[in-house]
Amino acid sequence: MLKDIEYLASDELAGRGLGTEGLDRAADYIAGQLSDAGLQPCGDGPDDYFQTWTEKIDMPDRDVVTIKNVIGIIPGRNPQFDGQSIVIGAHYDSHGLGWPDCLKGNKGKIHHGADDNASGISVLLEYARLVGKKLQPERTIVFVAFSAEEAGKLGSLHYIKHADKYPASKMMAMINIDTVGQLGQDALTIFGNYSAREWVHIFRGAGYVTGVPIKQSTLDTGNGDEKSFIDAGVPAVHLFSGARDNYHRPTDTVDRIDTAGLVKTAAVLKEAVEYLAARPEPLASTLTAAKESSAPQEKRPRTKRKVVLGTVPAYDYTGKGVKLDGVTTGSPAEKAGLQEGDILVRIGETEIEDLETFSDILKTLQAGNEITIVYMRDNIEHSVT
Repeated sequence: MLKDIEYLASDELAGRGLGTEGLDRAADYIAGQLSDAGLQPCGDGPDDYFQTWTEKIDMPDRDVVTIKNVIGIIPGRNPQFDGQSIVIGAHYDSHGLGWPDCLKGNKGKIHHGADDNASGISVLLEYARLVGKKLQPERTIVFVAFSAEEAGKLGSLHYIKHADKYPASKMMAMINIDTVGQLGQDALTIFGNYSAREWVHIFRGAGYVTGVPIKQSTLDTGNGDEKSFIDAGVPAVHLFSGARDNYHRPTDTVDRIDTAGLVKTAAVLKEAVEYLAARPEPLASTLTAAKESSAPQEKRPRTKRKVVLGTVPAYDYTGKGVKLDGVTTGSPAEKAGLQEGDILVRIGETEIEDLETFSDILKTLQAGNEITIVYMRDNIEHSVT
């Protein structure tokens, strides 16, 4: 897995930016690994691992870009489950030289994307290598390396709309592996377990069997490719090792990768997928979206932040407000004295209900704005301007 990340996050691939040669080379590498692992191609043609299309995108140097998902399968052997699938996904694009959402001072620097998300691709490939030539699942297992996640989940949205052989209406579940490379001593976080009643039990069991500490969150971050599947009515979860101070920065490099954490994540993935592939009945979905719909919600224009506060949220926190896992060195948050464990409850006169409202508030701000942040520390309310 480390060798996968060393290549994908190398200077040679220059951050795997959308529409670049580096991203195309990453796609070729992933396709080669899926082929060597014994997975069958499931792209546009019978011998093609690539699902290829073009999109209109507002980029600095172009407005139309060619995009590729990389897809391989292990066919299911049970004819009663014909057309049904378990989807394992991870995105392989990153921020290239700083697009989109480049933080101030980082434009033109390689955003290596070792954790986000060469790490997820490495776990996906490792599981393919482990089972590709010997597993005979009841249902088909689909491995998808999505492109253009950073540009608005375009790869997963396209896959959902054009998965003709294994349509969304017959997808049993989806597991997204995104940013799993810096686990350390933390528990592996599972987002999206609200999408089916069984998820909490599946991952409780996986944690018990593997010995890997797991924390489950009902929080819907809306940030990952799993969201495209949830919007289409497919129960989906996101495996996540935690937010770090090098997120979406040039410092997201291979030297920060925790290889023991990759092994833990791969072990949990194996237990969950093989349970799902053999389970006789579908999951009890809690989603209201109709799976018969031909597509998830249409993608909406991306509203970008113009400012960075420097807070690192605790994604497993489910109370009111936003709890901090830490702050970025040299950031406004650090200079204001915010620290790990603080719970942000209000900016100005606007209440912070959750991460989504917090993000929406930040998107309304301009560089140079003066704001007052109200936060809780040790159950005492504080404020800072």
